[in-house]
Amino acid sequence: MTFIFWLQFLAVCVAGAMSPGYSLVLVIRNSTKYNRLAGIMTATGHGLGMGIYAIFAVTGLIIILATNIYIFKSIQIAGIIFLFVFGILFIIQKNEQLLIENNQNSLNSFLQGFSISILNPKILVWFSAVFSQFVKNDSTFLTNTILVITASTIDCIWYILVALIVTSYGFKDFFQKRINTIQKISGAVLVIISILLAINFF
Repeated sequence: MTFIFWLQFLAVCVAGAMSPGYSLVLVIRNSTKYNRLAGIMTATGHGLGMGIYAIFAVTGLIIILATNIYIFKSIQIAGIIFLFVFGILFIIQKNEQLLIENNQNSLNSFLQGFSISILNPKILVWFSAVFSQFVKNDSTFLTNTILVITASTIDCIWYILVALIVTSYGFKDFFQKRINTIQKISGAVLVIISILLAINFF
């Protein structure tokens, strides 16, 4: 694995993690409603759930790559299209103000974060699209492990950073007002990466 190869993968993971959604809302809610530790534990649980999905995605793609190269190539093409469309949607869609109901279940913050990621099948689709561009026929176990750890760690670090920001500096409103900007930047990164991947593929 080259450093440039890893940086490309890192950029996609960062853009995906920063995209606003229910996970972000939950981290902000637990951080501000309870305390900083609650937000950090939510982020940690979410990162673990993402790591499990990443393992499933990589394992499945390795099996497909070994058994049918044409199906794998089709997944790669679909993945490039998926990333491009996702990026465009991030750019043109306006995100609503982040709100969350208070009638959450009584699970602790870690399990809430884990549940919200592991019970979301769209994450598996996302990882399949992303990893299909980076899992290669000659990829070693170490390379694939680094990809899984990178995806899980980036997700965890991003949400821990969110928890620290909204609790340490009272930046909840400041952060929410810039959600659309963050979303557009993430979308632009995804579009650029998808174009680079398409050029490399064809």
